[in-house]
Amino acid sequence: MPALLRRAHPIRTSATALLALAALALCAFQFGDRNDLHSMPFVKVQALLSDVAQAQKMAKQGNIDLFVGQMIQGRAVNVRGEVTDANCYFGAHRHAYDHAFCAKMCAAAGGPLVFVPDQAGQPYLVLSERNGAKLPDDVLDRIGIPGIVLKGKVFDADGIHVLAVDGLAQ
Repeated sequence: MPALLRRAHPIRTSATALLALAALALCAFQFGDRNDLHSMPFVKVQALLSDVAQAQKMAKQGNIDLFVGQMIQGRAVNVRGEVTDANCYFGAHRHAYDHAFCAKMCAAAGGPLVFVPDQAGQPYLVLSERNGAKLPDDVLDRIGIPGIVLKGKVFDADGIHVLAVDGLAQ
């Protein structure tokens, strides 16, 4: 005799579907970008750097984590070497005095920076010590000049050496 298939009651099926839909809606509300901030054009986001309080308010209303202004954690150090642009350093191994103007142009265009230590070793990706803050002007003025001493914090992130720069060491 063939086995009889048991059918779920239509109200139970509808209630389950409704609960699933409600859970999805709640997740979208709780974890989503409610104000479409992720699609804001870069130049508009860049303009918000002058009003971090407004950016934080917008992020909170949009349910987005915003780490601007938070300190980066790491081991405090003073390191001696050179800040240069990553494009030319990794692409053509160009750096130092002969390359300083080019490195400053790349940095001014938003290119990433690296710190090349005087002692042989791995270069560090350069970050500012506070999220969303630019590097100090006296550090930017010395891009491409070997032998500067920086104070900051070092750490490794996913196999990359990172130097979060606080400023020039006194």
